[in-house]
Amino acid sequence: MNKFAIALITMALLLTGCAGFSLKETRQTYGAKFTGTHPVLAKCVLNKLQSDSRWLIRGLQYDVRTYRDMEATEIYAYPRDSLPGTYARNSPENPDAVLSYNAPQPGVHVSRQAPDTRGDVNPNYSFDLMLKRTDSETVFATINGKKYESDAAWNALKACGAR
Repeated sequence: MNKFAIALITMALLLTGCAGFSLKETRQTYGAKFTGTHPVLAKCVLNKLQSDSRWLIRGLQYDVRTYRDMEATEIYAYPRDSLPGTYARNSPENPDAVLSYNAPQPGVHVSRQAPDTRGDVNPNYSFDLMLKRTDSETVFATINGKKYESDAAWNALKACGAR
């Protein structure tokens, strides 16, 4: 009984000590100028991410938005089943679902005025990539999101901008 009590107390102390540690996912933010147009760069980034060999990156789902009034394209990447509008009938997790394997088509939106006006955006996105035209030959890109997914998207954007 004595050994059992010591083992129980040791386990309780270990669990209590570990409870204070939490795994916080780090966020990443980048910004830079790239040569090209925002629709072409967005399409190139999506193609690279969808053909990535890493299952976590390849499994992302995208909400692509075009803002004609400010000449920009925005890509929201979501983990599986987190994309707004995903239901059992079209979920990638459902083996009987009717899936669309086509590239995501950009939806045309009015420019977003402030980050808090994005009521239709699920806050669990992996990253948000904004490509905004600066002049006839360059765009300014900013990305904000989870470190791993943002790094993959940023590397894809750098490869697309280097062409």
